[in-house]
Amino acid sequence: MTQTHHILVDTDIGDDIDDALALALVLRSPEVVLHGVSTVFGDTTLRARLAATLLKVCGREDVPVAAGVALPLQPRHRPSGVPQAAVLDPREPLPALTTLSGPQLIIETALAHPGRLTLLCLGPLTNVATALQQEPHLFMAIRNLVMMGGTSGVPFAEWNVRSDARAAQIVLDSPIPITMIGWNVTVRCQLRESDVEYLRRQHSPEIHFLYKLLALWQRHRPRWHPALPYLHDPLAVAALCQPQLLRFEEITARVLTHGPLRGYMVPRIMSGPLVQAAVDIQADEARMWVMQRLLTTVPGQETALFRQV
Repeated sequence: MTQTHHILVDTDIGDDIDDALALALVLRSPEVVLHGVSTVFGDTTLRARLAATLLKVCGREDVPVAAGVALPLQPRHRPSGVPQAAVLDPREPLPALTTLSGPQLIIETALAHPGRLTLLCLGPLTNVATALQQEPHLFMAIRNLVMMGGTSGVPFAEWNVRSDARAAQIVLDSPIPITMIGWNVTVRCQLRESDVEYLRRQHSPEIHFLYKLLALWQRHRPRWHPALPYLHDPLAVAALCQPQLLRFEEITARVLTHGPLRGYMVPRIMSGPLVQAAVDIQADEARMWVMQRLLTTVPGQETALFRQV
């Protein structure tokens, strides 16, 4: 039988496109029950408005969205902007946000579902670390945490971890079981031009909205980023729903919080917390699974869509 995952998504949606793709993937996944979304890093209110609008387009206005902590516990660089918020129509009323902060939403949701909640973390870990500091027994209520970030290969300062190295180490040091999908694995999985074109030709409101976000990302992305997105965050959803697409090993993962290498994750070679880390991926199969799931409106249609992608 398919396992049901009760999750809360913590995201820095609005700059890289993979957060929006991952949230849409969650909404298209029958294995997942989404209990909330919190936003992190920089203009978290604008990020929350964007996330709430995506939920509205997908018919899920019932999901609470909270603006989280704007400033990292250990700042390293200026928080990124929210260029995809240009999709928001100022003439349209924006969906309401919960009055809870991001950490408060995490705490209340976990305590309401003790031992059942999975945190799906797609950005810097500031909200989760803050929640753990505010509620010392919170770790007992959380079933596990799946994070996109870090590395299971050579030491590297991956964006989500280096953006708040102290928060990352607080979370890793907690007793919460952690599954880590590192940058060294996710960069092997990238959309193709034919995938983007297929999304462009779809007429459903959800896919049309996603394509508008994708087009905005392509216009505003840094010049050194390729025009086709890596599926960093969607692979964290795949790790929940289709874990056989990845291979995992238990490794140590230490984040350096001082000195010139602050923000680097050092796996394996230093003592540190143990995580279940992705070390390999069936990249083509994972990309096709993401496309199938995004384009599926009724569970069970994946096979037919697979032949079209």
